[in-house]
Amino acid sequence: MVRFLRIALMVLAFTLCVPLILPADLWAFTIIETHNFKEGTYIFRMEVQVSGRGSIKRPPTRITSLKVKIKNEKANPEILKIKTIRLYTDEKIYSDVESRGYSVAPAQWVTKYYRLRKGKQPALSDKGFIEIHFENFTVLFSPRERKFLGPFR
Repeated sequence: MVRFLRIALMVLAFTLCVPLILPADLWAFTIIETHNFKEGTYIFRMEVQVSGRGSIKRPPTRITSLKVKIKNEKANPEILKIKTIRLYTDEKIYSDVESRGYSVAPAQWVTKYYRLRKGKQPALSDKGFIEIHFENFTVLFSPRERKFLGPFR
């Protein structure tokens, strides 16, 4: 019984000390959020998945990959056109992730996955966000707050 307690205490001490020894860069996070939108004649569903290094709670947060899934609903007769996707590290500083644009036909799912190279991994501050700019409006996603804002004209 004494041996079992000794081993249990050593395991407990080890698991409590490891997070203090390891640097924060070894930790990673993934945020997945989905939302349905209606803007004018457009009805669509968008899912954003953000992965990164470090802690989402302590800025700056390094973004390593971004995945954007958009489904244009069947009820919508028009093609949904995405112009750009930008990562704003601060309110006025951004880097383009997608600048060529693409379109989503009615009843179609389109998934775009962007793995950001080490030299181009943006560090989001407290006010950092992701901007998905469509042809006629813009949707913002705040990873720290885990919510969508918009659509804005």
